Amino acid sequence: MTPMPALSATAAVPSARRTPDRRTGLCAGLCAALILGLVLLWWARGGWVFPLDDAYITIHNARVLIEGQDRNYGVPALVGASSLIHLALVTAVSLVLPGEAASYLVAGTGPVLFLAGLLTLGRRLGLPWPEGTALALVGLAFGAAQFLNGLETGLVMAAVTWTLVLALKAPSRRLALACGLLPFLRPELGLLSLVLMTRQARLRLAAGPDRAAALRAVAADAACVLLAAAPWLAWSFAETGALLPRTIAAKQAFFGVPSASLAESVVYAAMMVAAGLGPAAAALPFLGRDGPAWVFGGFVALFTLGFAMTNWEVLGHNGHRYTLALLPIALFAVIRLGAVHGLRPVRLVILAQAAFALSTLPQITAGQERVAQYATVARWAQANLPQARLLIHDAGVIATASDLPLTDLVGLKSPDSIADHRRWTAPSGGAERFRAVDAIARRSGATHAIILDDAPDRFWGLLVDDLRRAGWRADPLETGSARGPYILYRLTPPSPGAAPAP
Repeated sequence: MTPMPALSATAAVPSARRTPDRRTGLCAGLCAALILGLVLLWWARGGWVFPLDDAYITIHNARVLIEGQDRNYGVPALVGASSLIHLALVTAVSLVLPGEAASYLVAGTGPVLFLAGLLTLGRRLGLPWPEGTALALVGLAFGAAQFLNGLETGLVMAAVTWTLVLALKAPSRRLALACGLLPFLRPELGLLSLVLMTRQARLRLAAGPDRAAALRAVAADAACVLLAAAPWLAWSFAETGALLPRTIAAKQAFFGVPSASLAESVVYAAMMVAAGLGPAAAALPFLGRDGPAWVFGGFVALFTLGFAMTNWEVLGHNGHRYTLALLPIALFAVIRLGAVHGLRPVRLVILAQAAFALSTLPQITAGQERVAQYATVARWAQANLPQARLLIHDAGVIATASDLPLTDLVGLKSPDSIADHRRWTAPSGGAERFRAVDAIARRSGATHAIILDDAPDRFWGLLVDDLRRAGWRADPLETGSARGPYILYRLTPPSPGAAPAP
């Protein structure tokens, strides 16, 4: 078993004087190579088709902010936006670049910052540079299917990594500022801010006998958190009337809460987390028992509990992308595993994680093909149905490819839909979703619908059955593109007085 230096909770293991310079140069070189690779990838593909429709919701929201109006949904830009910071960055870059290029550029900063953070973390904890570099590159490869999804996933992973680096140092104002920003990158990162600032307050109070000075330091930290959070809170409240995004509430109403006890839900959520993190999840029990271990282990526990109490099934959506916020902590645990048991298990985890990463890469191409077909259908509808009013459930691509009036059945971009799902869908576990779909369709005056034919799972495809069950006629239209997976339907409303099928 190869020995490995003991790891300090707050400082790096001393190393030879030349090692930090060599590692700094290696870090800079790898990040530069990654940037060049991203540029060449964009050039070789002649642009980039994002594999998730949600990426185009951000592009649409950025356009609304720039133009000052939403021609599709008629709501403020922040409605349906989970990450205010990501939206702000995409909007800023969209002032000089087209929307897709702006989103690609912002998404591309995530893996670069994530790689630099992992290399820095390994150096701080004294991990030998070959294993540290391999672990960082494997972490990068594992997230490859998500880094270029056009969403904030890569930025979240980078932010958690650098926050971890800051937390290993002495208490600082920089950590407090970071904690003020985290909830506006992803709402669930507010839990990480909570545990980090609780620990920092305890460290301040335990630092010395001067109680008054310690209290002043804690108050200054709180002021930094509020200073960083205030602009985002004000923006959210001004646009939506809420301090935090309502996207989780919309999804909870539409998808419903799985019928399981809290204990069962926690087990299912933990299984989803483990599936999303791959072999590195096995290292989480080796976080240790010191301050950082309790903080980051506590965040993992709160994260899992939070999704268990709302909807653990969401953790499996879009390639388990929400769980990747925990990947930096799992990789930190891998390093700590090496501190206890030597480098051999670290190398085994690296190899297993690399093999697991290869299985995630096909997700990109499959998602891109699905999105490209959706865009073709959307453009056909724009050109051939100028008076149409569309019901949709994927709210992004159609809003970037057309100016048609749209109603989101889920409720992310059409908040009125949430009340219908709270009335019918959620209480019935989805059994009476057809009543909510009927109410939404009637209120919107929908003439057409675009629904994903997701056979064999057929969750989204059931929305067509819901319409027909409520008395609507839904006739597929030929749009000149390959059949499916997105199908455009002409809708005919039920006869007056007709009652939905039981």
